[in-house]
Amino acid sequence: MINEFPEEYDNLDVDISIKHVVEGALASKLSGYFLIYDNKFSFSAVAFGRIGGHNINVKISRTTSEKIRKLNLDPEIVILIIQRKIIEGDITIQMKKQ
Repeated sequence: MINEFPEEYDNLDVDISIKHVVEGALASKLSGYFLIYDNKFSFSAVAFGRIGGHNINVKISRTTSEKIRKLNLDPEIVILIIQRKIIEGDITIQMKKQ
C-alpha cells in the first residue's frame, strides 16, 4: 500500500487502545486512548460498517490537539493514522467483560 502520509510520519509509533464500545445497528461508538512518545491522549470515535464500507470518524479535544502540536506533529495527520489503524485492526482491546 502506498503511504500518503509525509515521510516524517513513516516511523511514528502510535499504539491505540479501545476501552469502551457501544454497538448500534449501523454504527458503533468507541472510546479509548493512543500513545505517542509515551504521551497518552484520549479519543472518541464513531465506526460505520454497514453502509458504504468501513469508515471511522475519530475526534480529539482541542487540548489534545494542542499537545500533539507541541510534539511537532500535525493533529490531522495523527487522526488519519489512528483511523487507518482502527480500520486495519491494529489496536488493543482493553474492555472489561460485563
